[in-house]
Amino acid sequence: MDRRRLSLLLALIAGLVLFGTLGYRVLEGWGWLDCVFMTVMTLTTVGYGSPGPLGTDGKVFSTLLMLVGIGLMLYLLTLLAETVVRGLTDPLAVRRRKERKLIHLRGHTVVCGYGQVGEAVCVALRGARKDVVVIDHRPEHLEWAQGQGIHTLVGDATDEDVLRRAGAERAESLVTVINSDPSNLYVVLSAKGLNPALRVIARASDESAAQKMRRAGADEVVNPYQLSGNRIAAMMLAPRLSRLLSGDVTSDHFIIREISVPDTLVGQTVEALGRETGALIVAIWRGGQPIRCRAGDVLQADDTVLVAGAAAEVDAVEGHRAVGGSAAGGSVAGVQPT
Repeated sequence: MDRRRLSLLLALIAGLVLFGTLGYRVLEGWGWLDCVFMTVMTLTTVGYGSPGPLGTDGKVFSTLLMLVGIGLMLYLLTLLAETVVRGLTDPLAVRRRKERKLIHLRGHTVVCGYGQVGEAVCVALRGARKDVVVIDHRPEHLEWAQGQGIHTLVGDATDEDVLRRAGAERAESLVTVINSDPSNLYVVLSAKGLNPALRVIARASDESAAQKMRRAGADEVVNPYQLSGNRIAAMMLAPRLSRLLSGDVTSDHFIIREISVPDTLVGQTVEALGRETGALIVAIWRGGQPIRCRAGDVLQADDTVLVAGAAAEVDAVEGHRAVGGSAAGGSVAGVQPT
């Protein structure tokens, strides 16, 4: 409604300027530029002075133009101020501005559900400098995420339209950790329908639900209760190893990172890479399976290596990825992000 009023008002002002220009042209015989100048000056009440002496008809015409024009200009300014204030405070307008930012995201991660598990996932992803979009139907749960610079979207993640607005079709991965197995299952089905190449990780409360999610297309299914039990047991049996692999230890002297092998390293042996960078290649993931690497093993395209060493040594291996430019980004697999 405001836009229609604004458009009508602008059209009226343009018509008034045209009317005033023609009026001065007919009554005073000035040039076109002088007529436009006099009209605009009259409407804005600037008062620089007329381009020439005004006759009686010109003075009467100017008086009428001022009476009509000032009212229109004041109304225009009021409407503009009202539109600006409403655009800054209207919840719908604020939501639209947020969603316009999501259009430009590529290769980000969509997190569905912002409870305790969802918050932990977002903190870890932000620590690794990943772009994250969080979906939750409870606006109050997203306030903290907004304060941390995380993109948020209020809505039901089981709705395909909401996933589409979150950029699921352009995302690299999706994590659904809603506290409901049926909801997580539906998110997996919807997300894979929108983007079959999307890497989907889902939360399940038991093995039966996990099997259904795998059949629906989930790449990984996690049971947080089982993970907690395994973590507690590992802390009892091997506390230092558990802390190292879980990322609780941060040190420049020893870190572990997962790096996708770029084209620049394809065909190079593990021994040559270790000699060049000083890093230790702990394992190679090939065809979805871990392989114990040996000095003479040759790196292949689509391999992923688990690299350990000092921060500078691991960065040297990852530097090849930056040079290559064609491989997928490595992800932190244990200790600190860089």
